[in-house]
Amino acid sequence: MKRTLILLAAGFAILGLSACTLRAPAPATPAMPLSTPTAPPATQAPTASAAPVQATPAPTQILPAATNNPAANTAILGGVVSTAAPGVVQTGQPSGPYGVIQVAVGDGLNVHSAAGTGSTIIGSFAPTANNVMRTGPSTYVKDTLWVQVLSPGGGTGWVNSAYLTEYVAPASFCADGRVNTLLSNFGNAVTASNGTLLYPLVSPLHGMAVRLWRNGNAVVFKQTDAKWIFTSTYAHNWGAAPGSGQATVGAIHVDVIPKWLDVFNGNYTLSCDTPQTGGASYDTSWPMVYANVNFYSLYKPGPAGNENSWRTLLIGVEYIQNQPFIFSITQLQWEP
Repeated sequence: MKRTLILLAAGFAILGLSACTLRAPAPATPAMPLSTPTAPPATQAPTASAAPVQATPAPTQILPAATNNPAANTAILGGVVSTAAPGVVQTGQPSGPYGVIQVAVGDGLNVHSAAGTGSTIIGSFAPTANNVMRTGPSTYVKDTLWVQVLSPGGGTGWVNSAYLTEYVAPASFCADGRVNTLLSNFGNAVTASNGTLLYPLVSPLHGMAVRLWRNGNAVVFKQTDAKWIFTSTYAHNWGAAPGSGQATVGAIHVDVIPKWLDVFNGNYTLSCDTPQTGGASYDTSWPMVYANVNFYSLYKPGPAGNENSWRTLLIGVEYIQNQPFIFSITQLQWEP
């Protein structure tokens, strides 16, 4: 009897193992390589290393997220992929040109003698410079990717890669039909409230900086954040509204996305690298901290008799390995 029980138990065990072997594994979701490690919760976006006179750009918020090990991430900048651990210099091919971004007017992107803000400043690029050339090497300092560049004063130096983007001349950008497809896909994702459709459109290098107000706070949504922005109840501080000065705090799908839908569901016109508006008492120009990022203006005019109900979306586009991605979205509207 005991022998029979043992044989039956062994038989069931073999059947269990066979079932596990025959079960098809779940398909792996392809991961988009990120350029910079995930930021710690509620931290500010990085600022250019100190210069004798520092101007502060408009406040930028980064969404709460888990901190990752930088060695486990990849970094993309101009086709060079770095997987090196902090402190290890990775070789690469020279590339460029790159444009300086996210540096305020009156400030500069400092060039250091070695990677890291603790090294000597040996030069500086203007906040609108678009002639930065990489020499190839890159390395992480803690969780920040630094790249070696040709210094404007001669020789080489190191800069924080968070302040560089692939430079594309405006004429080339406006003639790129892939950008029109990108904007169309973005509109489809927004009207369908589909984070899965939005996810691959967002820049894996810098994320998507969203501004409810032209001079308000830019909230940065990383590519992975795009999957949940249509349902998240997390309250963001969007800053003061133009004209009224009233602060706005709330979830993106409550305060911001309905304004995007107002444009995509209406009859809007497109213009490349030129903002279109129905008139405003505040500055409606493209933010200078994005000077080297091209954009499209999506302008929905107000109907006759209610002309002040116009609305504009300025959508910035960043290129990564010559592929366009959504970089930023700035909403403009009339304010009394």
